[in-house]
Amino acid sequence: MKRKLFLSMAIFILVGVVVLGSSFNVNAQSGDKTLIVRAMGDPMSFNPDTLADDFAYAIVQNIYNRIVKLDASKQVIPDLATEWDVEEEGKRIIFHLRDDAHWHDGEPVTSEDVKYTFDTIKENSSYYFSSRLQIVDSIETPDDYTVIFNLNKSDVSFIADLGWYATFVLPEHVFNNGQDWEDNPATMDPVGSGPFKLSEFKQGQSITLIANEDYHEGAPKMDRIIFSIIPDDATAVQALVNGSIDVLEGVPSANVPELKANDDIRLVLNEYPSPMRILFNLNHETLADVNVRRAIATAINREEISQKIFAGIQPPEYNMYPALIEWASNSEDTAPHYDPEKAVQILEDAGYEKDEDGFYISGLTIDVFEGYGYPDAAKLMSSTLEEIGIELIVQVHEFNAWNEKVAIQKDFMLELQGGFMGPDPAALQKRFGTGAPSNFGEYSNKEYDELLAKGVSTGDREERAKYYKEAQTILAEDLPYLPIVAYAAYDANNARFKNLPIDGAGKWGWQEYTFTDLK
Repeated sequence: MKRKLFLSMAIFILVGVVVLGSSFNVNAQSGDKTLIVRAMGDPMSFNPDTLADDFAYAIVQNIYNRIVKLDASKQVIPDLATEWDVEEEGKRIIFHLRDDAHWHDGEPVTSEDVKYTFDTIKENSSYYFSSRLQIVDSIETPDDYTVIFNLNKSDVSFIADLGWYATFVLPEHVFNNGQDWEDNPATMDPVGSGPFKLSEFKQGQSITLIANEDYHEGAPKMDRIIFSIIPDDATAVQALVNGSIDVLEGVPSANVPELKANDDIRLVLNEYPSPMRILFNLNHETLADVNVRRAIATAINREEISQKIFAGIQPPEYNMYPALIEWASNSEDTAPHYDPEKAVQILEDAGYEKDEDGFYISGLTIDVFEGYGYPDAAKLMSSTLEEIGIELIVQVHEFNAWNEKVAIQKDFMLELQGGFMGPDPAALQKRFGTGAPSNFGEYSNKEYDELLAKGVSTGDREERAKYYKEAQTILAEDLPYLPIVAYAAYDANNARFKNLPIDGAGKWGWQEYTFTDLK
C-alpha cells in the first residue's frame, strides 16, 4: 500500500488496473481455472520491501509470506509464524515459525531468512520499514524456526506493524549475493514462498501468477491469477459486468445499485479503520477552547453526510477509535451526537455572543483535499455550523498542496483528513501522542500518553483494551479531533467464485487468493 501511509487507506478506494480481454473461469484449451482481478497500475518492482507500493501489494501478497499478516477485518493473524510470545514488558518478542515452508526453488524458509531480511531493511534508510526497525536492537535466531526481536523500548504494536507494508520475508540465499536489492535479478523475477509464482508481466496490461503446487498450506485452488490493469473506474465496472474481470475492489458508490441488481455479481461491504475526521489546530486561540470544539462536534450531522455524500455506505462514526476494531474501541465515551440546540447552549454557556452578522464565531477555515467526497462533506458541515452561528469557510486544495499546508507547514485552523488507524490501536499514539509526526494539531495530554505507553507494554489483549478505552475517554473529553464517517466500500466479484479475500476473516490474508475456488 504505498505513497503516503498517512492517506493510504483513505485513498485505498482508488487501487485499480486494466482489462485483459474476455474473462473465462476455465481455460478452454488447458482446463486451467483462472481468476481475473482488476488492478490499477504496474508494480514498481516485485521486491516487496524497498517501497510501499499499492499497485504491487495484492501481487506480492500472493508471491511472498510475512511473519504475520492482516486478514479481511484488518486484524493480525499468523503467516510464517504460528505463534508468538511477548516477554520483558513488550521488549522481547519471540516468533515460532512453521517448519514446512519452502521457497519457490525448493530451499527451506528459516529464521536466518527472517533475520537477514529485517537486518538489511534496518541498514538501508531508504527502505520503507527501516525507520520502524530502529526500535530493534538485535535479532536472534536460536534455531531454524525461532526468531527473537529484542527491542530498545516496550512496544507490542510492533507485531501488527510486521503485517503491514514492506515486511515480506525474502530468501537470503537469493538476495545476499553482494548486490543491492534493487540490482538483484530477483527484484523482477521473484523467488517467494507464497501460494503463487510470477509467470508473466506485460507492462501496462497484466500480471499473471501461477499456482505453487508445493505451497505449505496446500496447493491453491485456482491455477492462475491474472491481475488486469484497468486504471479507470467506469471501465472496470463495465469489465466486471461483461465478464472481462472477476474481482473489483472499491466499487464507486454510484454503481452499487446496478451491481446489486445483477444476479451474476456478488457485493460485500469492505470496511477499514480509516475514518474521515476533522483535526483542530490547538495552537489557534479560538480552537484551543474545548467549548468551541464541543459545539462544532455537536453541530455536525454525520447521518446527513453519510446519506447525502456516501449513499449510506460509509456510516457515521462516533467512536474515538474506529468502531470496526471492536476489542479496542470505546463505544460508551464517544464524540457528541447531532444536537444543534445543545451546540448553541454550549457556546452561550461559555460566554460567546452573536456579532452583527449573527455569528458567535466567524472566520474559521477548514482545509480539504480534492476527491473522495471530502469537499462535499466539508460544505455540508459548513452549512450546519452556520445554522448555529459558527462560520466555517471551506478551502479545497490539490492533495500535494494540502499536504504541504497541513502536514508540513501546520498552517490550518481545521483540516479534514482520512488515513488508516491501524493495524493496531497503538495508532492512537502515532496520530495524537505528544510530539508524534502525524499529530498535526499538536494535541498533548500527559495522562493520555501514559495510558498509550502502558498499552504497548503488555501482550495481554484484555489489559491493552482497558488502557486504550481509557485513552479514548480522554479524547472524547478533550476532542482534539472529530470522527465523521467510517471508511467502507463494496467489493464485487463474479458470483461463481467462493473463498475470496473478503471472506477470510481469521482464516487467510487480505488480498490472498490461496483458497479462492469456483463454487
